[in-house]
Amino acid sequence: MPFHAEQHLFAAKLVRKNGAWRTGAEREFFIRKSNSFVACLRLSAKDRGGICLDKFDWWSVTPDWNVIEDQIRLLAPPYIDGPPLVPDLR
Repeated sequence: MPFHAEQHLFAAKLVRKNGAWRTGAEREFFIRKSNSFVACLRLSAKDRGGICLDKFDWWSVTPDWNVIEDQIRLLAPPYIDGPPLVPDLR
């Protein structure tokens, strides 16, 4: 099952948080890993309206996540292939 944009955002934030207390090359590794999730987030949001990452600070340890979160709120709801959550009682 593919991840949704919201799940990629959560993963990116978690990886960046885990790398925040590290230093040097190890910190850079975690930032790069987080950036990979951000790139996946952009691709997974494409079919729901897309997001712009021009104002996202790619190399900050603590970027402004609101740049992305505000755009995700405006996306169309994700399509979930499965049974309805509310049964049809007719």
